[in-house]
Amino acid sequence: MARPVRFKDTIFQTATRLFGERGLAGTGIREIAKQAGVSEAAMYRHWKGKKDLAEAIFVQGMSELNEKLQQDVPTSGPAGEAIHATVRILFEAYDTHPEVVHYLLLNQHDLWRSIDHDQPNPVGFWFDLLRTRADEFEVCPELSGDIIGPITLGMILRPGIAAAYRRIPLPLAQHAKGVSLAICRVLGVEWQACGSPLE
Repeated sequence: MARPVRFKDTIFQTATRLFGERGLAGTGIREIAKQAGVSEAAMYRHWKGKKDLAEAIFVQGMSELNEKLQQDVPTSGPAGEAIHATVRILFEAYDTHPEVVHYLLLNQHDLWRSIDHDQPNPVGFWFDLLRTRADEFEVCPELSGDIIGPITLGMILRPGIAAAYRRIPLPLAQHAKGVSLAICRVLGVEWQACGSPLE
C-alpha cells in the first residue's frame, strides 16, 4: 500500500518543482514522467492529463498552506501580530520550498480561475483576516475595503518575485518584520515591533 503513496509523492514533488520553475505552459507530462522516474502511461492511470495533475497539486498545496496559517496565526490580540505571523509563515514557506510558493502564489493565475473559490487557500485567509479585523484599522477614505486586500496582498507577494530575480537578499523571512510594519502603516495599525510602536 505504501508504493502508490510514494509514487504519487514523487510525481507531486517533481511536477511542483517544474511548474514552479517553468510555469504550466512550459512543462510537459513527458518531462515530469522522465524526471520522476516513471512512465507516461503510469501517470495517465492516476490523472487525465497535465491540467488534472496541476489542479490536484494546486488544491492540495493551497489547503496545506492555509492549514498552517489557520494553526499558527493568532485569532486574538493586536492585529499587527496576526499580520506579522501571516507574513512570516508565507516568507518561511518561500525559504523552505520556493518552487512550491512560486507555483501556488506567484505564477498560476489560470488555475486560480478554474478552482472552486470556496476551497481554503492563503489568499482567502488574508482577505478574511482583514475583514474580521477591519474595525481595528484607520485607513484613509480613498482606500475602500475592496482595494485594501489586493494592495496589502501585493505587499506580501512582490518580495517573493523580487527574491526570485535576486533583487533582494535571502532568506526572505528576514524581511518579514519590515514588510509587516509597512502593511501596518497602510492599515493604520499600531504594532510593537523592534521595541517601538508605529507612529
